[in-house]
Amino acid sequence: MKFCTIIGYPLSNPRSVKLWRNFFAKKKLKIKMDPYEINPINFKKKFFELVYNENFLASAVTMPFKKKVINFVTIKDKLTKYSKAVNFVIKKGKSIYGYNTDIYGALETLKKIKKKKIIIYGFGGAGEPIARTLIKKNSNSKFFIYSKKKKPRDFKSNKVRFFQNKKKIDLFDIDLFINCSPLGSNLNSSYLQKNPLNSSIIKKAKKSLVIFDIVYKPKLTKLGILAKKNKIKYINGIMMNSIQAEYALKIIGKFIKINAKKNKKSIYSR
Repeated sequence: MKFCTIIGYPLSNPRSVKLWRNFFAKKKLKIKMDPYEINPINFKKKFFELVYNENFLASAVTMPFKKKVINFVTIKDKLTKYSKAVNFVIKKGKSIYGYNTDIYGALETLKKIKKKKIIIYGFGGAGEPIARTLIKKNSNSKFFIYSKKKKPRDFKSNKVRFFQNKKKIDLFDIDLFINCSPLGSNLNSSYLQKNPLNSSIIKKAKKSLVIFDIVYKPKLTKLGILAKKNKIKYINGIMMNSIQAEYALKIIGKFIKINAKKNKKSIYSR
């Protein structure tokens, strides 16, 4: 039987498993979907063992492998190339193709939100592709990125400024604050209790500020509680996660359809 998976470390009951299983059941497809935790020390070896298994079809990719996996896949999607990270891979023939569906989820979630001045907190496997995509799609916006990393050399626009995470965040005149860090998530107990903002910072924000938190477990993080307490609009990561999963499943569905036409019968159908 063909199978799909989600790879990451650690994995804590990822939402994608349920979304993908529901899709396969609805379409009456004989495809398994189970999480697959890989220790980062053995990532390359385990990744190749996985994707070159004859029954492997596709996989979601989560922390901490979104940037690492880009070195082992073929990328044709232009926005994915620009994003420099991959969160979905699919095998077509003998080739493994990579996509970033997170960026499409983020764009759709934020399409009606004012984005003149934006703070992005975190520039890792989720933060960098979201930042790169928003910068590319919003040429008239100003971006303030808080990260442990230095500004990449290809970020030549003077509309993008980088700050070390230790610098105090200033929300004055900011339209959109995006938490792209794992702070507030249930990945571990230390993250769960943390918050990129505090009361003194958020009190200086204008009331029209929107906070977008890519964390979706728990639904209401410490950041979300603080935002609601100060009557600031808060969007958690559930919508983004759902859209990115839908995007990935459309790619799988399209591949299965093409495969069925070639073989006159789908090998995936029940």
